[in-house]
Amino acid sequence: MTGFEPYWNYPENSSWVVAQEVATHDLAGVRICTELMPVSFHRVATAFRRAIDQHTPDLIIMLGQSGGSDRVKLERIAINMMDSKLPDNDSYLPDEEIIYADGSSALFTNTAIKELRTTIEQLGIKVKISNSCGLYVCNRLYYEALLISQRRPSTQALFVHLPYYEGQPSAKPAKPTIPLTDMVQAIIAIIRQTSGTHQAV
Repeated sequence: MTGFEPYWNYPENSSWVVAQEVATHDLAGVRICTELMPVSFHRVATAFRRAIDQHTPDLIIMLGQSGGSDRVKLERIAINMMDSKLPDNDSYLPDEEIIYADGSSALFTNTAIKELRTTIEQLGIKVKISNSCGLYVCNRLYYEALLISQRRPSTQALFVHLPYYEGQPSAKPAKPTIPLTDMVQAIIAIIRQTSGTHQAV
């Protein structure tokens, strides 16, 4: 399970806060490994591949912060492009750059995303399926993960965008927040639903 480091003017990132909190839970038969990802178009793929080689997971859950959202977003698609209005943490600003010249235009998650949405809804947690992961570093990471899952069909991969959590110091005024416990429970539900055949997360 990955989360991102702070970026722009956010001294903390809800994705990493949630990842660390999920990792404190004892889920029988599941080994949870967490890795902090750089907000860097150029460095994130190397950091991610290193983590995959180290942990050889059956399930990859990537978390990212989506500050304008009012609910958990299960991302269906990663696009073979990098583009941003604001730079990454290396001051790099891509302009409609292709990630891999020989890569597919888009890649899709191999998780049962609608079933996961239903499970989270049944917990009373706001959730939706999103068909756009954006073109920032989140999408760059997701594309890399889906390439890996394409080559290793036994490995499932899903990116989840998270809102600000209630009380988050860096949350922008008037933007939606949801309880941290709701986001943690949503991720735990995803893990539990897949843990019958996918043990290392």
